[in-house]
Amino acid sequence: MNEPYPYGMACTNRVHLYAKRFQERGHDVEIIIPKPTETHHTTPRNFEQKGVYDGIRFRYPLNPVRSKSFIMRRVNDFLAYFKTLFYVIRTKRDSDILLLVVTKFYVVLTYKIFCVLFNVKYIWEKSEFPFVFSKKTPISEIQHKIIEKTGFPLFDGMIVISDSLFEHFKTRISKKAKLIVVPILTDTNIFTPTKHNSGEIVYAGVLNQFKDGIMDLLQAYRIFVKKNPDKRLVLMGDINVSSNKNDILTFIKENNLQDNVEITGYVSRPAMIERMTNAAVLVLAKPANLQAEHCVPTKIAEYLSTGKPVLTTSSGSIPKFLTNQKDAFLTSPNDPERLAESLSEVFLDYEKAEAIGKEGRLLAHEQFEYTTQGDRILAFFNEILNTNG
Repeated sequence: MNEPYPYGMACTNRVHLYAKRFQERGHDVEIIIPKPTETHHTTPRNFEQKGVYDGIRFRYPLNPVRSKSFIMRRVNDFLAYFKTLFYVIRTKRDSDILLLVVTKFYVVLTYKIFCVLFNVKYIWEKSEFPFVFSKKTPISEIQHKIIEKTGFPLFDGMIVISDSLFEHFKTRISKKAKLIVVPILTDTNIFTPTKHNSGEIVYAGVLNQFKDGIMDLLQAYRIFVKKNPDKRLVLMGDINVSSNKNDILTFIKENNLQDNVEITGYVSRPAMIERMTNAAVLVLAKPANLQAEHCVPTKIAEYLSTGKPVLTTSSGSIPKFLTNQKDAFLTSPNDPERLAESLSEVFLDYEKAEAIGKEGRLLAHEQFEYTTQGDRILAFFNEILNTNG
């Protein structure tokens, strides 16, 4: 995968939980990150080129920290690609499955050749709509069509995160390929429910409007805090990597929210889990757009795992899993005023909100637990191995 490891965001945690369950079931697993992921202009979180994290072996082909030089970054990406390929070939052992969490076409094609030569089954993991973050130009549109026609059918199977992605890919992959929907994942055991309540409204994520509606959340909080000045908003994320950094800081300053809003910067995973578990309510203002339509936010599963009240928008597939006023609070996307009203509802009858939070944790354990979903994936792998050779 191209995401940082072992410390990263949603994709990192999702792949880690795959690997964790596979290893618990007796399979040999290694996570390979095919290029440096740590940018030089922020504080790197991953320094080790190889190691073991939570029992899972991982490896970078080069130093995880990217060079300050534009030219050297290109050179290192090129070298890392070939070093990764040669490592996979050299250490193939008796591998049955190669799970790819990368979208670059040349990588997809290269590893297809590897899988054919060494009789390895080729599985693709997709948690986002194809090309959703790519710039739309006439040339890119042509490239995307070529990849769709020639790249998508190369796989023996696909793991997707939502029903809408299932519908999108089922007519675009090989007729022999198999598809499975694996929803958001969590390990509820790492979240210990507590009655302690910091009184904080907590968001954890990328501080981005397009993905998580961060500006909608700030606008809603501005409305809410006028009547609830004792409730602080905590944004857990690194603002220095946010495409909305200037918008966020300007909004906070213009509305005199400096004493009401805390931006933590990067925090370690244990510290993040502790703060989430002690929150009064966990919020996500995911907007309605193409990305949200086909994605289910992983943070929702972790929010629910805390046992605290969860307030989120009803965008995309979220309403398929969550029920308003039963296991979560759902509100309309792209509507800060309604989000502010929903925040008020949470605190108006907090005893009820706590009960809803407990139901949310039960839902997370029943539907999103990595052990259950990991076993489904292993059964899916066995089906592919048995039916396709």
